[in-house]
Amino acid sequence: MGLRVITTVTTIVLARLLDPGDFGMVALAQIVLSTAGVLAGLGMGPAVIQSQADRSQVAYHALVITAISGLLTMGGVLAFADPLARILGNANLVPILLWMSFLLPFTALTIVPEALLQKELHFGRISAVVIAGELLYAMLAIVLALLGFGVWSLVYATLGKSLLALGMIWALLPKESRPRRRPWEWVSIGKGLLGYGLRTTGSGLTTFVYQMVDNFVVGNRLGTTALGYYGKAMDFTSRTVDGFSNVIGSVLFPSFASIQSEKERLSRAYLRTLRVTSFVTVPLAAGIFVTAADMVETLLGEKWMPMIPALQILAFVSLVKPLSASTSALFFAVGKPEMNMRAGLVVLGVMIAFIAALLPMGFSGVALAVLMAHIAGFFFNVYQVHRVLRGTGHLMFSAIAPALLASAAMILVVQLTRIALVAASGAVGIAGLAALVMVGSLAYAGILYTVQRPLLLEVYGMIRGRFTAT
Repeated sequence: MGLRVITTVTTIVLARLLDPGDFGMVALAQIVLSTAGVLAGLGMGPAVIQSQADRSQVAYHALVITAISGLLTMGGVLAFADPLARILGNANLVPILLWMSFLLPFTALTIVPEALLQKELHFGRISAVVIAGELLYAMLAIVLALLGFGVWSLVYATLGKSLLALGMIWALLPKESRPRRRPWEWVSIGKGLLGYGLRTTGSGLTTFVYQMVDNFVVGNRLGTTALGYYGKAMDFTSRTVDGFSNVIGSVLFPSFASIQSEKERLSRAYLRTLRVTSFVTVPLAAGIFVTAADMVETLLGEKWMPMIPALQILAFVSLVKPLSASTSALFFAVGKPEMNMRAGLVVLGVMIAFIAALLPMGFSGVALAVLMAHIAGFFFNVYQVHRVLRGTGHLMFSAIAPALLASAAMILVVQLTRIALVAASGAVGIAGLAALVMVGSLAYAGILYTVQRPLLLEVYGMIRGRFTAT
């Protein structure tokens, strides 16, 4: 939650200092770097967490694999930066790709220590790394933007954040958990890690492709300015909720893995998690949808107004996507990462078909295609959950129903309040936007308390217990 505050404030400030095209250039470069990053990891993070073999041996083997793959993928980007830029449709990307290629070894070397911290449930330390990195990014990007560095303020800030994360993650890893040199055992350790890791990489690549195909189409067919609008709409919706989902997933994976053989207990834990996830993500998505126009006009300014339709469509994506993605940790934990790949292929196929049909509508049409794809992915994952945990799939709908009903009522209350504010003062403004957020939060909490009081009390008890323990 702290990270969401930092990134939102940073996004607002940078959106006023930089042009949409600057964000579009970095988003295009990230298509290449993120693809290479998935390959560099080779699924070693999940493999370390899921493996039941000797922890020190597993960590050493995984570290050697990621270090080599990180350097190789960096070399690939350096060697092919020019043709990659031409594929993306913008020759000006070459210097950006060259500089940002250093992210690949930095990121690869954080995979194993982060996985070890996750496996040992040291999430406070991981949070410290993430928060510190985001604060450094915000400081560097804003200062450099003020000094007139333009798109390079985003590039240098991203590199600084990655380098800080690399140093901190190793510093915070307990000494007894650090990988130590061991005899190389390909048959008993390395082969098993790569076997699981490559299956994970397959699902990761599929997921990555459907996450990036929309950016590629918008940037290649509609230009970097359109991609700047589209990417910023993503930042406020899907990526904001993705951050929360990723945190939840990183906690759930080692937790689910520890009870993977107890099917009934695993089913209860998964449904409980889905209820809590929907409790947070559904009203957040609904709130963005109903306040989108006022939020853009008030916080970002007139130059960002064209992004409003896409922002409202993507708000629904941020509602559906986390509910579907909640299955990822479950599939990893039970040793079936290929199920994530199958779901990704369904999403990708539907997305490509709808993008082809809706591209004439501009980047708003692409956003609508993304929404349709994730709806298809959600229903497919319900089917897959039923296959893994019999009788659990159909219970997913009842788990999220209270949050959906309360959020629908919240939208109505906020819209009526907005009409009253405009009638009284002619505009919403920053004070009115804050009032809408407050009214929506109170309405949602009140409605949910009425229909789902045990859930609210459970969440309150978890938070209270955490601070009491501290």
